[in-house]
Amino acid sequence: MTEKPRPSIHRKTVKMRHIQGSILGRKHGWVMVDIYGEPYERGYAHGYLLYREIKRSLKVFTKLIETEFDSLINYKKDCHRLMYQPIKQHFPEFFQELEGITSGAKSRGVVITVDDLIHWNAYLSMFSYYKGGKTRKQFEETPHQRCSAFIATGSATKKGDIVMAHNTHSDFATGQLLNIVLQIRPTQGHPFVMQTSPGFIASSSDWFLCSTGVIGCETTISRTNYTPPFSDVSIPYFCRIRQAMQYGTTIDDYVAIMTKYNAGDYACSWLLGDTNTGEIAIFELGLAKHSIQRTRDGVFYGMNTAIDFDLRNEETTDDNYMDLSTSSGARNFRLNHLLNETYYGKIDAGVAKRILADHYDVFLGKTSLNGRGICKHGENNEDSRSGRVFSLFGCTDGKVTTSKMAKTLSFHGRFGSCCGRPFHIREYVKQHPKHKHWLGFVEDIASAPWTSISMDSAKN
Repeated sequence: MTEKPRPSIHRKTVKMRHIQGSILGRKHGWVMVDIYGEPYERGYAHGYLLYREIKRSLKVFTKLIETEFDSLINYKKDCHRLMYQPIKQHFPEFFQELEGITSGAKSRGVVITVDDLIHWNAYLSMFSYYKGGKTRKQFEETPHQRCSAFIATGSATKKGDIVMAHNTHSDFATGQLLNIVLQIRPTQGHPFVMQTSPGFIASSSDWFLCSTGVIGCETTISRTNYTPPFSDVSIPYFCRIRQAMQYGTTIDDYVAIMTKYNAGDYACSWLLGDTNTGEIAIFELGLAKHSIQRTRDGVFYGMNTAIDFDLRNEETTDDNYMDLSTSSGARNFRLNHLLNETYYGKIDAGVAKRILADHYDVFLGKTSLNGRGICKHGENNEDSRSGRVFSLFGCTDGKVTTSKMAKTLSFHGRFGSCCGRPFHIREYVKQHPKHKHWLGFVEDIASAPWTSISMDSAKN
């Protein structure tokens, strides 16, 4: 018996039968999207609703891969060889979702493949895999000096609840794509909300709030000294963290899911909180090494250097932990001072926003918009010890949530810089012509306010 063909792609028919989701709103740079249902159908809704954003991503990611890696063709071949079959075999649900995204986008005239989507989702993982194409130093600075974050609870916060905050440090090309707030309501597992890019099945900026009460974010661990052993039993991190968001119900679940099939491809300091119990944790995962600290009374933070000594000593070449002239060393000192001294016992959403926007450079002993601040400004950076000099890299967003907000899967977000600085690409290129090739790929960054982001309010 032959399978009945799908209905023809007529707008009215598609909306009624295939589009299991909607764009809930656009607010100050953020795009709020809700999708639901079976894997293929929610993926179809993703591709159908965000086809314009996916078309833009195809252009930007092609440029990024060509710029950061020696060969676009080899990159694509390696991604397919290392990831396609393992993802299809071990995570068939997410593979079907990827297939749905391609179909939804194609129905709107945007031609992409599952391989294209894997290339995008694996972008950060591949920096860990490729180390010979360019200098090791360049690879370390580009993907790994990403993000400042903290999580606090108990006597550390004003109300005794959990407060979690994170800002993304990114190249401006990918940072401008991380404006999707995606709610997924699957038929199996649990609903969750994450900040992400179009075409992604996990967050990439790694900010998520789950209906189970678990919330999380991360900062990357710099200068890993190994090559990730991708294989049938070593799966890229974006599949594992997506599995944890959808199916994990406790912090222990997250640890178990992330360590199973671990490829060590994107070593991170994961900051996790359980709003049901008030417990928070820092879970640091390398390749063979991992550690976890937990508390119901205190603060954890991340700044791109492993906190755990054994992991830092055995699986990285990082010596920046206490070096105030470097970005991670300076932020380590500053975050500790602000969180454990200046604001301890006073931390709430307002204080969290203030910390994320902090520009104090402990090395220079003054406020300066450069690569050493918690709110990073690589575009103004003149000191190579704190990152690339005058680079299109810096703080591209900020997010804050509390236990109360997380109960409704809501948070406060600022798209752009946490301090609200605007950025004009053409004016910048006039001053720094080496970035001329990014014209047409990097857009202006507007000065946006902190915005309340809630899926319920977005419908109104």
